[in-house]
Amino acid sequence: MKKILNKIFVVTGLCAALSSCSFLDVEPQVICSDTFYNTEKEVQYGLAGVYGVMSNEAFYGNYYSLMYSNIDDLCYFNRDMGSNLLQFHRHTAGTSQVYDIWVEIYQGIRNANAFMEAVVKTPFDKDGIYYNEARFLRAYYHFLLAQAWGDVPLRKAAVTTHDEVMIAATPQYDVLAWVASEMEACIELASESLENTPSRIAKTTVHGILSRVYLFMAGESVKGGDKTQLLTSAMNHADAVIQSGKHQLNPDYSQIFKNMIMDKYDTDYHESMWEVDFLGDRSSAENWTNGRIGDVIGLQSTGSSGFDTWNCNYSYGQYDGSLKLWDLYWRTDRTEDENELSIVNDKRQEWNLPPYNYAGNNNYPPYGSGLASGKSIVSIDKAPYVYDNVSTSQDPLAAPAIRNCGKYRREVEYEGHKSAKFLYTTINYPILRYSDVLLMYAEAANELGGVTQAAYDCVKAVRDRAGVKTNDMNTYDQASFRELVRNERGRELCFESLRKYDLIRWGIYVREMNAYSIWSADERWTKNAKANRAASMGSYIKPMHVVLPVPSIELGVNDLLVQNPLW
Repeated sequence: MKKILNKIFVVTGLCAALSSCSFLDVEPQVICSDTFYNTEKEVQYGLAGVYGVMSNEAFYGNYYSLMYSNIDDLCYFNRDMGSNLLQFHRHTAGTSQVYDIWVEIYQGIRNANAFMEAVVKTPFDKDGIYYNEARFLRAYYHFLLAQAWGDVPLRKAAVTTHDEVMIAATPQYDVLAWVASEMEACIELASESLENTPSRIAKTTVHGILSRVYLFMAGESVKGGDKTQLLTSAMNHADAVIQSGKHQLNPDYSQIFKNMIMDKYDTDYHESMWEVDFLGDRSSAENWTNGRIGDVIGLQSTGSSGFDTWNCNYSYGQYDGSLKLWDLYWRTDRTEDENELSIVNDKRQEWNLPPYNYAGNNNYPPYGSGLASGKSIVSIDKAPYVYDNVSTSQDPLAAPAIRNCGKYRREVEYEGHKSAKFLYTTINYPILRYSDVLLMYAEAANELGGVTQAAYDCVKAVRDRAGVKTNDMNTYDQASFRELVRNERGRELCFESLRKYDLIRWGIYVREMNAYSIWSADERWTKNAKANRAASMGSYIKPMHVVLPVPSIELGVNDLLVQNPLW
């Protein structure tokens, strides 16, 4: 699929250079009329167009994945608000990014519908495999819409007339129930092989995403459904992935993300079950991308020259881990024999919140060498840096709430040198990982009947990989194990566009976001300007922010739509 996508992006990149078109403006190159598919290769190009919307900037490239979905209790935007309304929850129905996200996801649905209606008229999909893949993607896009907006129009067919634009919103539960039924129908024809993963879906991907869908449906924010039945379905689908034996935890947590930075697939462990591909860096029309993973979220690297000698390519470093995330690693769920102040053994903290970033200086060491002899961590107002020629001893507690997200760092050791500042990136973005499946199984099983050995083993496997100890199973009851699983999801899956929806389905989103005001008053954070920004963001969040407003432009086009309550 990556080769197919690359060819498509080359074509669309050339078109953009010649006529200022976007990827979507040249859709006929990807999703075409029923007379277009004259070969199976052309069918594959069409399917690539159904996947391809995810790699646009308004979708997983930035707006949906980072600006909206990655602002949660563990991650905050560290700049002044300015025009960054979405990151501070000051958005309205008229905010452009809200509309852009809506349009982009619905464009994916439109592409899926058009592809499905076209491919059945050709002889190149006799087994229905390509059709089935597009059907799953159409359901997945509806799931994202229902998570973010609640009640949304359910579009099961391509829109060909103005009248077909006019469609009322379907209640959230009904959309999600339809999503689940569509995905269930896709299991039989989904590929048993992992050959095309994580770029394309396989049967285990469908099971894993279904577990996520059912958990969300069983949550506090969705009204309707038999919660016990939904939790059972979530557990069973996660278990189907586990029992398949096709996925394992990569022994090296950091390697999962190094692979994404290097644009490589893990064919040994297949922990990354589904990810969004990004190709090119906009250095030319033939090398185009819309991905800002690592560019706006990563280790900050400032400067204006000397790019070819930097150890880290340019990054704004606009997202930091919160004090709550820091304390999840340093203070929470630790065994009695672990000293919470002297050392933290969690390898995930080491990678996700490293004690340094960059300033465009080749003397700044790459990951793993920053604690070498003669170097120390120095806490200053803006960020924790690693400096050369400083003789003071290392302070492992430096700047706990103002460390950049390091998960998608642009260190040249992995990414290679880029030619200039402001280039978009080829860093891929995770949608589903096997560790998430293990934690979903544990959560669903516990909610159904309390701690089980299988649920405990799933959590312990994730913690063992991280290098942290776990208390004995008999020390947990249902409530304490629930808290352990929730905390573990935070430590493991932070900065992956999942936490916000976890908080929403747990019914604690507003409470936890409002708590930024409390965390920002902590003496470890209070003197930094970032604390005030985070507190301002968190204190502003109200119940209305559990969902997005329907875009004003869409209300003007579709007379049957009404604005979400409270908006």
